[in-house]
Amino acid sequence: MPNAAFIADSFVRRAPSRPVAAGCRLTDEDGTARIDFDMAGGAVLLGHAHPRVETAVAAGKATLSDAAVALSSLLPRCPAVALCAEEGQALPAAVAAARKVTGCRRVAVWDPRSGICGGETDLAAVLVDPLGMTPGQLRLARKAATTAGALLIFDEGSSGFRVHAQGVQGLSNVRPDFSVFGAGIANGRPIGAITGSDDLIAALDPEDLPTPRGDSIAAATATLETLGIAPVAPHLQVMGAEIQTEVESLIKRAGAARVFTLAGDPTLPTPLFAAPVLEGLWMREMTSRGLIVVGPHALSAAHGEVEVTALVDAYAAVLPAMMARNLAEIFARPRPVHDPLYSSPSHLAAPEGRA
Repeated sequence: MPNAAFIADSFVRRAPSRPVAAGCRLTDEDGTARIDFDMAGGAVLLGHAHPRVETAVAAGKATLSDAAVALSSLLPRCPAVALCAEEGQALPAAVAAARKVTGCRRVAVWDPRSGICGGETDLAAVLVDPLGMTPGQLRLARKAATTAGALLIFDEGSSGFRVHAQGVQGLSNVRPDFSVFGAGIANGRPIGAITGSDDLIAALDPEDLPTPRGDSIAAATATLETLGIAPVAPHLQVMGAEIQTEVESLIKRAGAARVFTLAGDPTLPTPLFAAPVLEGLWMREMTSRGLIVVGPHALSAAHGEVEVTALVDAYAAVLPAMMARNLAEIFARPRPVHDPLYSSPSHLAAPEGRA
């Protein structure tokens, strides 16, 4: 019998199965269900495998025109719409059109604290991520872009119809020149969309706009039509505000304000940590309690009081653990020479001869 370098394993290995997603839960092959607070990075607004969306995808009858009309009808003034295959294609296409229209090349990112990033001039476009910004801040961005002769572009990939039934435009009454949307308008399937006036949409280069997949067109049409009749945005606002209020109370009770906060828009509350080790502890503890968390808590229409309670209960357990870990880290450090935490009152007295 010849010597073999290895013996083939007769056991046929199966590829690991994907969890079954439905509503706001993922169920593993062994039947373990976990509550999803990531929802494909917030793109799944209606919930996984939404019946109306999946029925439309199976039928495959929706057209590009259907999806464009459904999006336009949700926005103030019913703008023109252009669709593309992915969210990542939409913003560059809008920027290219802005450069074409203005004859300028530079693009600035709006900073609500300091205005146009870097004080740029000769601008083609001012980009704004409006999630979490106030109407006043968005009005300032509109004024700055107009003054600079630039186009104002809202990147609504995250905000979309999460913050208001008519998007950020409906919430703030601020009209951008272009708005860009992503997978959120197709309940998580890949797609990109640009809205604007007829002449600006006509300035887009068709080469920059690959046609979306058929299932994405169907999903977008069904998702947008559902958003037009279901109070999704108010539902997300109420749940998010409840989570932020409850967690803020738990933070105060645990004395954890220096190490953790839950910030941002109520529909996408974002955990912020004083140290990476605390974020790792937080993620492990949340996972052990059957919650899927990655970063911001992405709420959807499928989340309800049961899921909110599960998240708040998890915070009630994890915040004291975070505080204990933080204190352990502090007292494990080498003792600093002039750290008030370790100093006696005599160390804090003013040096002799000084007031």
